[in-house]
Order: sequence, then structure tokens, then C-alpha cells
Amino acid sequence: MSKLLFNKLLAVTVLAVLSFAGQAFAQSQASTGQITGTVSDPNGAVIPSATVTLTSKATNQTQTATTGSDGVYKFILLQPGVYEIKSNASGFGEAKLEVTVAVGRTVDANIKMAAGGVSAVVEVSADAIQTTTSNFDAVQSSQSIENLPINGRRFQDFVTLTPTAQVDPSRGQISLSGQRGINSNINVDGVDYNQPFFGGIRGGERSNSAFTLPQEAIQEFQVVSAGYSAEFGRSSGGIVNAVTKSGTNEVHGSAFYLIRPKQLARANDFAKALADQRLNALGLKATLAPTQHQFGGSIGGPIIKDKLFYFASYEQQRFRAPRQVLYQNLISVATVTPSQQEAFDFYRSNEVQYQQTNDAYAALGKIDWNINNSNRFNIRYNFATNKALNAVSTGETALDPTTLNSLSTNGTENDKNHIVVAQLVSTLSSNWINEFRGQWAYEERPRIPNELVANINTSIGTYGTRNFLPTTQFDKRLQFADSLTYLKGAHTFKFGGEYSRIRAEQTFGFNQTGVYTFSGLSSTTAILDALGVTRTATFRGRFDTTTARYNRQVGNLAAGFGVQELAAFAQDSWRVNNKLTVNLGLRFEKQFNPTAEANNNPVLTLIRNTSFPMLGGKGIDPANIPDSQNEWGPRVGFAYDPWANGKTVIRAFAGRYFARTPLIVLAAPFNNFRDPAGDLSVTLGSPAFSAAGFNQASFDAANPQYVAIVGGTGFTPNTVYRQFAILGIDLNTSSLSSLPILTPAQLATIQSAILAATTNPPANLGIFQGANFIGIAPDFKNPESFQFGFGVEHQLTSKFTFGIDYSQVNTIHLQRNRDINLPAPTGVDPVTGRVLVNRNLRPIRSIGTLQMRDSSARSLYRALTIRANYKQKWMRVNMYYTLSRSLSDDDNERDSGGVLYSNPYDLRGEYYNSRLDRRHQFVANPIFFLPWDFEVSSAIRLRSGSPIDARVGSDLNGDGNSTERPMIVPGVELKRNYYTNRPIYDVDMRVQKSFKFGETRRLALSAEFFNIFNLSNLQFGGSATTNFCSSSSSTCGLTGPTNINFLNTIQQNPSASNYGKLNLSGLNPGSQVFQMQLGARLYF
Repeated sequence: MSKLLFNKLLAVTVLAVLSFAGQAFAQSQASTGQITGTVSDPNGAVIPSATVTLTSKATNQTQTATTGSDGVYKFILLQPGVYEIKSNASGFGEAKLEVTVAVGRTVDANIKMAAGGVSAVVEVSADAIQTTTSNFDAVQSSQSIENLPINGRRFQDFVTLTPTAQVDPSRGQISLSGQRGINSNINVDGVDYNQPFFGGIRGGERSNSAFTLPQEAIQEFQVVSAGYSAEFGRSSGGIVNAVTKSGTNEVHGSAFYLIRPKQLARANDFAKALADQRLNALGLKATLAPTQHQFGGSIGGPIIKDKLFYFASYEQQRFRAPRQVLYQNLISVATVTPSQQEAFDFYRSNEVQYQQTNDAYAALGKIDWNINNSNRFNIRYNFATNKALNAVSTGETALDPTTLNSLSTNGTENDKNHIVVAQLVSTLSSNWINEFRGQWAYEERPRIPNELVANINTSIGTYGTRNFLPTTQFDKRLQFADSLTYLKGAHTFKFGGEYSRIRAEQTFGFNQTGVYTFSGLSSTTAILDALGVTRTATFRGRFDTTTARYNRQVGNLAAGFGVQELAAFAQDSWRVNNKLTVNLGLRFEKQFNPTAEANNNPVLTLIRNTSFPMLGGKGIDPANIPDSQNEWGPRVGFAYDPWANGKTVIRAFAGRYFARTPLIVLAAPFNNFRDPAGDLSVTLGSPAFSAAGFNQASFDAANPQYVAIVGGTGFTPNTVYRQFAILGIDLNTSSLSSLPILTPAQLATIQSAILAATTNPPANLGIFQGANFIGIAPDFKNPESFQFGFGVEHQLTSKFTFGIDYSQVNTIHLQRNRDINLPAPTGVDPVTGRVLVNRNLRPIRSIGTLQMRDSSARSLYRALTIRANYKQKWMRVNMYYTLSRSLSDDDNERDSGGVLYSNPYDLRGEYYNSRLDRRHQFVANPIFFLPWDFEVSSAIRLRSGSPIDARVGSDLNGDGNSTERPMIVPGVELKRNYYTNRPIYDVDMRVQKSFKFGETRRLALSAEFFNIFNLSNLQFGGSATTNFCSSSSSTCGLTGPTNINFLNTIQQNPSASNYGKLNLSGLNPGSQVFQMQLGARLYF
């Protein structure tokens, strides 16, 4: 989009939103909270013109407000913490309150004045019912963060102790209200803390293994799972608002050391079965929980009392795990023939031991400056780095120490973040307050291979460079946000805007060093034969089989582009009376996407001029990346306190919301259609050859070196070995450890030689012949959801509150991948009624697949949540139970490629249970404060099973994908995600004993127990237990499940060596084994 058009749209948007402000949701705040209340006399009559003074107990900063004619006062944009409120009015004694403010919350602090002297100080908790907010939220306080057990010190793990929250199974990111993890939004100190390229939290998938912020620096955070205010955006579900700590007038700090010794871990049922069935015979032990060290601390205090404050924190993690390369299938080979010996010895030579690491470092520094009573400024810098050697192939929590990936296939995972955030809050007058926030963020993620050699990937195992290494991704975000609050009588107006400029660059591509593999060949001995050099009349050498494939990158790997995000909002919290508050808001968002680099005219012209049956006979421009739609999000809600006593609230909300599109979704459409391409692969082997019109005699005559290498004429060039021979390369002369890596020009030579001997060949696209392209639909849109919810919350006693609420999130324009290079259906199987495809008749035979990223998917989430909060001096607990149902017709989380549907021509059958569907979730976080300075706390997460998509396990319809599900009756396919996996019950506990030294110092010794009941929480996974049938028959399903191990944890096959035992080939542990972490913390 042109700069001029962008500037015009920016101006129009800001003016439109500002004009709305006069008529404009409760004033949720990204990094702050607020206090509101009514000042009244002993009879309940309001007191106008009362003076209310607010003083921060941490910094002594003071603010003053005067009640209006309705007796209402309000303080906004307050840093979380404890405040003292004093109220004075003529004829009354001074009243005092001590109020705790939490991030994103509005504390109702009503003041009742009395005649005479100063009244007693009344404490008002941040946990009290919010009678003026329309949505339901959950806050994890500093007390919870400090006292609850946590394995890894990643603050976002505490989010899963809030309702509707779970970890998405694809990318490990936080999902709220059934939404994809990449479509949530996490803010820290009021600015964006999302990974713009991959989606999810900063650090991307590395954030699942290492912290990116010191936990010591997190003061608290708020989770709004649905119905958030117009001030926030970029999420189709909910948001997380975290705030970091600040220094105060007192010097406070901490130092800690935690060790999770491997000696204290205990094997669960899965680990014991793994040892019994596999590892004991190999002389190996399960890697239960490698020793992990974490240490660090924090300090904060005044530089100038009441004026200037500092805070700093640092944390470090050290992790080591033993691993072993082991090609398990070779153990069962009783006799090795001479033709197999070379390949057998090659694999054996790569079976070595090695060490996997996961080291992390994070630091944060922050300065707060109370410039004067009207201006407050803070700035922070945080740095985080993670380096994990040999961590590409095996996860840190894998119980099995063995891997089928050679050391050459492994590599180093790196991630590094630098972030600077600043905030300025200015009180312009008694009723005008401005807040400015800015951020500069830089993240770099290099992934470095151990070796650069050709890859051999078979069912025996893998040797050579991982197919997506090396790669480097970095991004920069420059973000500015400003909001202005206007207090006018019963109204609190807030309006503002936000702008982000993002630059992302990636050097990435699959098959960079070439991948030699097989399709449909799984027998160990057959693979060893196919890797051999012993010739027969039909087998001429390595990879001389039609099942052999060679995949090779032909692009230059580069993708670099910028994206701009614009938002503006206006909202009003209208306190109609002391019972009813109405919240209105409107938000506008726009994502300005890059223009694709599309100069590959031969390919583009071919695609644009082709009629695709999948598109109703229309053509398409696959390289037209559109900007997002104009995203107007109106929001409305109310909060009603029926008895005006602050003990009951009835809430409801509704609104329209939008999520951003991670930039990785745009990367392939951005660079696939240029010359040179960015990430684009071609395949040699039988897919690169067509017998239609091929003249063998002409081919042999034109390629004498081919005839010499293969040893005669009449050998069809339909295998990898023979196609390499066209170039004069005899694979029999190359060792398996140093197979040749072809250049794009060599790939083009092979294609040209075959096409030259073909009558009426398809268009010759050179190096792009047979490539698999990824484009984007010209009408692609960002995800859009409509949310509504309602509920009630009631304070049963001064210590106990209870609530029940319902929410619904209906989301459209979700991204999915579709291959449009398919012909019209070529028939229907007469027995099963399954639609059939003949890919040889595809519209463009010169290329392979043409996957389009469109936004046609949808989801629907409905949830009923029961919440309870109980607080005493000796204990506190938050409990949430959620009953929900999540439906969708696609669940990809920015997948790099591939499709998930079964029938490419009719996607209606895909709409059923979402991958994120969990019907029941119960979470609780009790903390007990016991005598003699003992504390006991627990994190409880009980979840029903997630869906299982039962499949056949092969490509029955011929579309090139193995996503077919069984037919229940002819023409009726089993619904997607029809079955349900086993539940997962996780209970962690922490016991702590404190020793006090004077007034401000104490030493806390702790023991944390993770998975205290040592449950395996076995989950079905893999074809052994999720394939519906014992074979990939086209009639699978018509007679019911024939796989006797389908959804069985115990091996049912009497001839199996593990008969009657856990069937490990089809099971995964849903939880880590019992672990114990010991710690010492010094507070001062």
C-alpha cells in the first residue's frame, strides 16, 4: 500500500474515532488499575464536594480528587500496589481506607463518613467484586506468583490456572476461549509481548522451554478470556496483561537458588514400561528429569526518596540431559547380506552418545521517576537469551534417551531478545489525564546445524542436516500508543491510538542440503537393499527404486518485509447510578501487509491463465497479498449491582474482535513467486517422470552418459539413481555420508532431458518444474470473532465470593491451507462412496501442489464457568470449573504446509470438535499460611481429554494426502476429531518454611513437588492406537474398527512381544514424571 494512502487512512481513522468519543467499556488498563467509589454519610446519603486524597504507600506520591454531585470519586492509571485513601468533608471526621490495586481491575472503595474523630482504617482488597466492569477476569497476584509451585519459572505457565486457558497442542502457546494460541494477545507493561513472525508469546516455541522475562520481575497479571474492552485488540479470544515490579522508598530484594536433582525424580508407569520393554535390554536408563539449576535475584529501592526509584532482576538456568543415537530397527535384523552391509555399518557408525543442553539468561532493569504530582515516567530494559545445544531433534522432557536422528541431524537452538519500554502518565488537569507508551523490541532466532551434509531420511532413522537447517529469523518492532482520559460527571471517556512498525527477516527453506528418502518403503531390509550398490537386472544402484525421492530446495531462502499495524479506539464507562454502569466502546484496527516479490512471470502467467476446478473454473493471482479488512469492533456491556451494596453484580457484554495474522503465514506467498524464489522445493524420482508421450529410444540416443552409467539402454529414467545419471553422476561411487547435493541448474537439466524426449510435454518451467508452490487468497482476511457473555458474581460472606458466567466466541476467517491444483473429481468408489482424484489430470502438470492460504475456516466456542474465591488470614484459594464445547473445521496453527481436510471438494464434513475441545477443566491454586511460618500451596489442573482424529492412514482418494477418515456407511465419513483422548490430572505442591532475621529479612527454604501422584496421564498418539483399521483398506470403517489396538492402552495382539503390556508405540505420557525441586530464597 502506498505511503500516501496509509497517511490518509491514518488521519481519517483518528478523526472518526475522536468524533465517536463524545458518545462512546469499563476502563480496563493495560498496566495499571483504578479506584472508584462513593462518599456517603452514616445514612447513606451521598456527600458532594468531599476531598479524597490518595497516597501510594510504596512511593508516597499523592493525588487528590473531589466528589461530584453524585458523591463519586475516581483515580485512574494507578500502578498496582497498596494505597491509602483519606476523605475529608465539612462536618465529618476524616475517613481512611487502605486499598490494594491490581492490574486491569477497578476497585470499588466506597467511603462512609462519620461525625467526630478519625474512623478506623478499613482494608479494601483487589479481590473484591468489581461492580462496574462488564467482563469476567482472573488475576494472579504477586503473592500467587511468589508462592505457587512452578516448574521452569515461565510466568505464562500461571495463565493455565485461569478459566478457559490451556496450552495449544501444536505450538505450545496459550489458548483462551478455544482460540488458536497464535491468535491470543499478551501485553507486558501495556505494550505488545507477542512474537510477530511466529505468533504466540515472545520467544516463540523456545518460550516453552526457557523464560524470556525473569519471574522475579513480574508483579502480577490479569487474564480476560473474553469480552475485553476497546482499549485492547489483536485477539479473537482473550488477553493477558502483565506488569513488572518497580522500586519503592524501601530497599527490598531477593536472591534464590533452585535445584531439581535427577536423583529425586521417580519413574511413572510409562517410564517403567519403557525400561521394561526397551531400555533395559539396551543397557540404558530413562531420562526421567535431568538435573536443572535456576538461580538469580532482584533488588529495588530509591535513588531519590519519593522521587526516583530503581528495580533490577536477573535469572539464569542450566540444564543438561544425556542422549543416545540408536537405530532401533537394526536390532531386529538377524542376518545382513553383502549388499546390505555398507548401509548397515553406516547407520551403526552414527550411533553415538551426546549431551543436550538448555541454558537461559534473563535480566531486567527499570527506572521510575515521579517528576511531580502531575507526571510519572518509567523506562525499562530487558534482555533474554537461550542457547540449547543438540536440541533440534529431541525435546527437553523426553523420557526416552534414544533418538533416530544422527548427531549430524541435530543442531543448536538460539533465541535472543532486547526490549526497551517507556511510559509517561501526565495529569493535564483535574479531569484530563494522558498516557503515552512506547516500545522498541528486537528478537533474533538463529538455528545452527551441527553439520552441512546431504540428508538421508528413512524409517530406520535420519542422517545429515535437518531439512530446515540452517535458519535465522529476526524481527524489530517499534510501537507507540497514546490514550487520553476525560472525567466528566458520571462518564469516564477514554480514547487513543496505537501504531506498530514491524520488520521481519528470515533465512529459511526446507531441503537445503537435499533429502534422500523413500515413499511407501518401510521394511528395514528393503531399505538397506535400496541403499546398496549391488546390481541386478532391474536394480542398478543406490535409490534405484520408484519409491525413492530426492527433495531439494531451489530458492535463495530469503524473506524480508515490513508490516504496519494501526489501531484507534474510544470508550466510555457511564455510571448511570450507584447500581448500573454501562460500558460502550469502538475500536478500529488495520494490518498493512507487504507487496509480494513476484517477478517469476512464466509461473505466474501459467497460474493466472489456468481454470481451476477447485475454484469453480476461475483463475487466481496467488501472489496478491491483501491488507487486512477494515476492522471495526463495536463493544457494549453493563454491570448491575442490584442492591447497591458492592456484594452482587450482574454482568453482560458483546462485541466484535479481530486477531492479527503472524507474518510467517505471509512469508511463502511473499517469496515463492519471484526468481530466485525464497523457499521452494522440487522432487526427483517417479513424481518427476511421466510415461505419457515419453520416447525411450530418443532419450537413450540423446543421453549417452546416462546409458553408460546405468549399464545399457531401455532403463526408464523414473528413479532417483537414474535421474542423477542424466547428469553423469553415479550414486554408487558416493559414500552414504557424502551424497551429492544438486544445484538448481542441475535439477533443471534433468527435467529438460526428460521433457525433450516427450511428445506434447507440459510447459517447461526450468528449475521450477514440479515445484510445490504456496500462495495466498486475494480475499484473505484476519480472524474475526463475535463474542458475548453474561453472568453473576456474589459475595456470600466477607471471605467468600462465588460466580457463574457463560461466554460464546464465534470466529470466522480462520486460516487454512488448500491445494487447488487438483482436477475435478474423477469418480466415486462404488463400494465406499469416497470421491476419487487423479492427480495426473491436475490443471497444471508442470508443477506439483499449489497450496493457497485462505481464510475460510471457522470455530465456535461456548463455555459455562463457575468461579469461587475464598480468603482468610490462614489461607486463600481461587477455583474455576469450566464446562465447554469447541467446534471448528480446521485447526492448523500457521502450519508451514500440508492440508488437514479429508475430502478436498467438500469441507462441510470437517466441522466438528476442535483440536482444542476440552469439555471439562478444573483449576485451583490454594495457599495455606500455617503456624511457625510454614506455607503450603498447590497448583491443580484437572482436564478432560482432547479429541482424537481417527484416520485410515493412507491416501485413499488420490489427492496426495493421507488424511482420510473411515467410512461408517457408504458415502458417510466418520466425523473429524470424533473420539476423545484420556483425561490429564496434574497436581503440584510446594512446602516452604521461613526463618525471619529482624524486621525485613527472612530466609525461605522450599521443596516443590511436581506431579505429586506421579500419574502418567497416558495419551493415545500415533497410528498404532489411532488408526481405525488394521490395514489401509478402502473399505476401512464399513465393518467397524479392525485395529484391535484402536484406543487401547494395552497391547491386544497375542503375537506381539509386549502382549498384555502398555502399547508404547501408540502412547505418550501426558505429564512429566514426579520431580522434586529444592530451593532457598533470601528476602530483604
